[in-house]
Amino acid sequence: MAYEKLELSTPTPVLSWAGHPLGKDESKMARNVASLPFVFKHVALMPDVHLGKGALVGSVVATKEAVIPAAIGVDIGCFVGDTLIPLVDGKYYPIKELANIDDEFIVYACTPTGKIVAAKAIAKLTRKNAPLVKVTLDNEEEIICTPDHKFMLRDGTYQEAQNLSSGTSLMPFYSKLDKDGYTLISQPYSSRWQKAHWIVARSGLMGEIPHFDGQRTVIHHRNFQESDNRPDNLQFMGNRDHSAYHRSLVERNQSWHSEEFESRRLAAIAKKAQTPEGYEYYANRGTANILRYMELRPEHFKESVADNGERGKKYLVGYNQSEKGKAKSKEIANRYYTCEICGVEVKSPIGLHNHRLYKHQCNHKVLNVITLDYTEDVYCLAVHKYHNFALKAGVFVHNCGMSAIKMPFKGNKLEGKLKKIRLDIEAAIPTGFNENKDVEKAVTNWQHWRQFNDLHPGVQDLETKAMRQLGTLGGGNHFIEVCIDIDNQVWLMLHSGSRNIGNKLASCHINTAKDLAKLAGNNLPDPDLAYFIAGTPEFEAYWRDLQWAQEYAKMNRDVMMARFKRIIEKHLAGGKVTKPLLEVNCHHNYAEKEVHFGEEVIVTRKGAVRAQQDDYGIIPGSMGAKSYIVKGKGCTESFCSCSHGAGRLLSRNKAKNVYTLDDLIKQTEGVECRKDEDVLDEIPGAYKPIEQVMNQQTDLVEVVATLKQVVCVKG
Repeated sequence: MAYEKLELSTPTPVLSWAGHPLGKDESKMARNVASLPFVFKHVALMPDVHLGKGALVGSVVATKEAVIPAAIGVDIGCFVGDTLIPLVDGKYYPIKELANIDDEFIVYACTPTGKIVAAKAIAKLTRKNAPLVKVTLDNEEEIICTPDHKFMLRDGTYQEAQNLSSGTSLMPFYSKLDKDGYTLISQPYSSRWQKAHWIVARSGLMGEIPHFDGQRTVIHHRNFQESDNRPDNLQFMGNRDHSAYHRSLVERNQSWHSEEFESRRLAAIAKKAQTPEGYEYYANRGTANILRYMELRPEHFKESVADNGERGKKYLVGYNQSEKGKAKSKEIANRYYTCEICGVEVKSPIGLHNHRLYKHQCNHKVLNVITLDYTEDVYCLAVHKYHNFALKAGVFVHNCGMSAIKMPFKGNKLEGKLKKIRLDIEAAIPTGFNENKDVEKAVTNWQHWRQFNDLHPGVQDLETKAMRQLGTLGGGNHFIEVCIDIDNQVWLMLHSGSRNIGNKLASCHINTAKDLAKLAGNNLPDPDLAYFIAGTPEFEAYWRDLQWAQEYAKMNRDVMMARFKRIIEKHLAGGKVTKPLLEVNCHHNYAEKEVHFGEEVIVTRKGAVRAQQDDYGIIPGSMGAKSYIVKGKGCTESFCSCSHGAGRLLSRNKAKNVYTLDDLIKQTEGVECRKDEDVLDEIPGAYKPIEQVMNQQTDLVEVVATLKQVVCVKG
């Protein structure tokens, strides 16, 4: 589905993905926004578009040097620009430099079981003037990032930077070059070094690994740079074909090995043969050669080995009983190997393996985390499938992010437990206007409380209330759901925002913007389109408070999701902690500084989700319909955005007048949820059909998973 350019006679065009004509009031609201002089390029309307305050819900507005508080509402982790990222080409790049590359590149990522793989990634500027912390590791590396950025722990789980403590073990990333220039990567799950080009190949980035009849499969570096492991620089070959190719280059006086290289190659073979892995490799190769020789020249073989045992027996016995033989046996039994992590000498290969595993646990540890007194623009990577990437500092970190997680459970485990699960959720997570009776440690330790005194004076009496509401659902269209996808996999999903404190902050700044508009005599088409100009104190104050509220909203979802996950683990895993198969976290009702059409603009997504290339997002239906996990296609005309849900067909009051309680019961059949008058305004019939909404944005996103809820908790 492509967009439609609406005929609204405005200075700035309006592009609509709604697939239907706008109503009179909707057209007026779109026209009002598109008439503002600082709107950039055009206004984009998503498929779920409907009436809102100031601007349509489901609209994306890019502006130059101005922001409209009422057009945002409030609902949303990263590294400073010089953070170095290792790529498979053997070089390190500042993350800011990668953000300027308009293409994918290959990084190292890690599975929850500690297996390092190669994966495609893109980099992006994620926040302007973000607060920072510094994480210092035991290898003296320092990492400067936002407090909420998640680090991968040694057990494959994640923890935010601000919650790391001294001694915390992190998933390690060790790399080095061998004497021939090949990149080696230490695998955390086995403590063994593996050649990076085979990691790339086994990650599926070169297609299926071929088999060559009668030959061992090897990988050739096309540019003869052994550390450059980009997939397009690697080529599968049979080992004999590979050797023949290099010999042909020598014969044509082309670049390959000189006599010096050949001597180094032979020395490397001899050294490899001294290692357990090399010994096993050459023993197997020798066995294969002997068997082939026995098959092809059986008579010659029999003649060659005649009386071998008798002829060699006396020499072998004599050598073993000699001083030289005894010394050699003792030397082999007591041979020491150097630990590449700490440099200590350890007896035997098995001893070295055990030393790495139990002494170092093959990790890096945190020394300390300190809060920095300055802000900076920050960047992050989007890494497909694995959602983490390695830093040059030697650790793996999560890439950025309604909330949804895919759990390692099948739907049949839910049978007979749905009502108990819903009641437990409602007991653990306050809804509506309710607050937490007890404030947990994760809430009181939230680092952004330190900035509360800098917020608008109009909210200074709300700190206690804000603290008690952190980790609560609220009302309206907010929800907590247990879902099942078409593969019968269990998902957890929730939608909530910045609660009362976000609403109060927005109201304070909206009133300030309106007062300024009156003083300036601005003739606005709608008072709710009052705005702040960049560079003014009012703009800076609003932008600061908006960032704080967006951090609050994210933390609110994180706290609830942690409780939600524990409830599901209680019922489906006997309380055992599990690792999600996929995590998605996205914001809507927010503004961010981004680059579009080559210019930096402020993008306001009101009831819309960012859908840059390969961004994961959530598009939920109503409480009886399907929901979708999606991946963005990076559509430039939509400012890389998509809808955040189905969108309302009826207002809340009208829904209550049109539908009855019997309608609600019928439309939510098969869903364990409240079925009373207080949630009648959330009946599925009050929303647009989600399938229709999805059909209108096939150029914006691709569907990753289709979900159907079986438990729904509303405020």
